[in-house]
Order: sequence, then C-alpha cells, then structure tokens
Amino acid sequence: MRLDKKDWLILEALQIDARQSLAALGKRIGLSQPAMSERVRKLEDAGVIEGYGARVNLRKVGVGLAAIIRIETNHAGIAPYLQLFEAMPEVLEADRVTGQDCFIVRCAIADPADLERVVDALAVHGSVTTSLVLSSPVRKHATVQALRMPAR
Repeated sequence: MRLDKKDWLILEALQIDARQSLAALGKRIGLSQPAMSERVRKLEDAGVIEGYGARVNLRKVGVGLAAIIRIETNHAGIAPYLQLFEAMPEVLEADRVTGQDCFIVRCAIADPADLERVVDALAVHGSVTTSLVLSSPVRKHATVQALRMPAR
C-alpha cells in the first residue's frame, strides 16, 4: 500500500492517542468522519495498522524484573523455540537475529524463581545467555517519526 501525506498524519495521530474519535481525528487532519473511517479501515485491511492495545506498566502489576535472553541453537531448534515462545506467557518479544545468536527474547519475570524456570525451559534446545534489565531509559515503539516519512 502506498501511503500519502494524510495516511502518515493518521498513523502519527493514532500512535499518540488511538482512543480519540475518528470524527475528532478527521477534524484535525481535514477529513470528514466518513472519509476518516474509510482511510483507517483501508490501513487496517492492508495490515499497516495491526491492532490497538494498552501499554501496561509491568512493575505496577507486580512483575518487577525484565530479562533479555540471547539464544544460540542450530537450524533444527528454530521451530521448537517458536512454539515454546508462544506457550510461555513470560515471553513478551522474540526476535530472530543474525550473528552467533539465533534469537533475542525479552521476558517479564515476577521473581527470581520464575527466571530460573524460564531459563531452564529455554535452555532445552540450545545455549542461553541472560541479562537482567536494570532500567529502560529509552523506550520507543515503531513510531511514524522513527520511520522518517519518505518524500511524498
């Protein structure tokens, strides 16, 4: 899908506040509510907008530790890991990467005993290296600004 200037403005506005009404958003961008609804629907249908959700502060719900786990495995271990990641609620993100490691996994851990269980489960198909996150001073999502809107 080729995005025009208004599409980029819609994406930017929804990233700032996805709960705003389409009528209010349309007014800001200069589109009627029906035109705005149609554009958002097209962005959703094309998979540009994958969904909407809440950002939860894990510490405030009792999940005090975050861990970054690097996994090294062979090619046969990739599919079992993908299944394992899906089955583990502690796994927030898993990226398949190049280099010595095959996966970099971000986990939310309630306490050290949970971390031990997660590491033991992940070590079944390969070697793991675990780092605890001390803080996350910079946290960004794939924002429109980060994409450096191409010339239109």
